[in-house]
Amino acid sequence: MMEIPVTKYHGCGNDFVLMHELDVKHIDPSALAVEICNRNTGIGADGMILAKQNPLTMLFYNADGSMAPMCGNGIRCFARFCKEEGLASGEQFAVLTGDGVKKVEVTQEFPFQCRIFMGQPKDDPKALGMSGKETLWDHELTVQGRKVTLCSLFLATVHTVWFVEDAFDDALLPLAREIHQHPFFPLKTNVNLVQVIDQNTIRMRTWERGVGLTLACGTGACASVLTAYRKGLCAQNVTVELAKGKLEVEICDDESVYMTGPAQRVFKGRYFYEA
Repeated sequence: MMEIPVTKYHGCGNDFVLMHELDVKHIDPSALAVEICNRNTGIGADGMILAKQNPLTMLFYNADGSMAPMCGNGIRCFARFCKEEGLASGEQFAVLTGDGVKKVEVTQEFPFQCRIFMGQPKDDPKALGMSGKETLWDHELTVQGRKVTLCSLFLATVHTVWFVEDAFDDALLPLAREIHQHPFFPLKTNVNLVQVIDQNTIRMRTWERGVGLTLACGTGACASVLTAYRKGLCAQNVTVELAKGKLEVEICDDESVYMTGPAQRVFKGRYFYEA
C-alpha cells in the first residue's frame, strides 16, 4: 500500500485531485485516475492532475482515465497548487500542457483568481480527428430524430457549441450525450449548451468527454464565447454563468482568448493506494 499526498480543488464546481508526478511515477496514471476520481470508492472528482517539473507541466486525466490536452478550470486549480507547493514563483508563469504553453497571471491571492491565456482556435477538421473535408460551422446532425445545428472547433481541446433557449433544460442532456459520441466526431467532443442572455452574458452547461455532465467547463466557456462572438451574438468581454460560479472570457481582435476565474482548495491529505 502507498500513501500519496493529494490536494483537492474545484473551479466553479469542476473538481480535481492534484498531486506531484514524482509521487506516482511508478503507478499507471490512467488506472489511478479511474480509482481516485470514483465518487463512491475514491476521493471523487471530474479529473486528476499531475504536476511535473522542469519544465512546469500539467498532465490531465479525465475520470475515465483518458488524457485530455487541456482543462480550463483545471489549469486554474493547477496554478494555485503550484503557488502553494512552491513550484512557481511570482505572479506570472508558464505552464506546458498538451495544447502547448499557457501563460498564467495570478490576479488575486484571496480569494484566489487567475487569468489564463488560452490560445487561439483551430478550425481545421483534422484538429478534431477528422479527414479535413468536413464542415464544422453551422453543421447539422440528427440525434434522436431531431435536427440540431452545431458549431465545432478546437480551442485547447475539442468543442461543439449548441445554442439553445435554456441551457439548464434537463431534457437536452440525452441529446448532448448522443452528440458527444456521434460518429461524426472520431475523437468524441465536448458539447456546450449555450444560452445567450445579452451582449455581455451567456449561460452554459457542458457534457464533457470522459466525464459526462459537469458543473463547469473552462475551455467550453471560452469556445462558447468565441462562437457567439463570431456570430455577432455577444461582445468581446463576456461573463459566463455556470451552475456553481462565473468565469470572465475576453476575445482579442486576433481571436486570442483569455479566461479569468477562481480556484478553491477543498482539502489536503493522503490517499491510500492499493495496487
